[in-house]
Amino acid sequence: MPFPDQTTEASPPNAGNAARAGGRFSVNWYYCLRCLLAQALLCPLGLMLLWVCGAVDNSPSPASLPLLAVLAMLVAPVMETFIFFYLPHRFFRLFIKNQNWLWGLSFVATTLFFTWDHHTSGNTAIPHRNWPMALDVGLSGSFCFFACFYLTAKSRRGSPFWTTAACHALYNTGVTAFVAAQMALTGTH
Repeated sequence: MPFPDQTTEASPPNAGNAARAGGRFSVNWYYCLRCLLAQALLCPLGLMLLWVCGAVDNSPSPASLPLLAVLAMLVAPVMETFIFFYLPHRFFRLFIKNQNWLWGLSFVATTLFFTWDHHTSGNTAIPHRNWPMALDVGLSGSFCFFACFYLTAKSRRGSPFWTTAACHALYNTGVTAFVAAQMALTGTH
């Protein structure tokens, strides 16, 4: 059985790099990095706008940076890609044959679940996000990561699942580095 959203078509012999590009665990770096750049621009711009409007919650940073790093860089990208991107698409694919409706409903479900999940009350591992911040993070993340999933699926080069998870992991790595630098500069531990 193929891994998330992989085709079962056989590659022609001597296909070289083209055969490897369609492997189960391969990442389509072209779309991964493009969507990462879009996410790295959209989310901070939204947060800057929220900050100017006074809607950013200035709650303390997470108490455990190592736990935040493991969750953000390793666990969340794979779990969230599976739950919020792969499962809705897989579910709707069972009932809907029209590709426009399939991708449209998948996007709506992904956006709702991903945004809802990014509203947190805060605990020792995850910083607090109020609803304006959750909308910024959730909507920009849904848009960019879903684009990564969709474009990779349509290109049939690489795994949409692993390309999206890689993009999410790279973005979260940048956010974790920013939080660590902010904690170091402000003396928050």
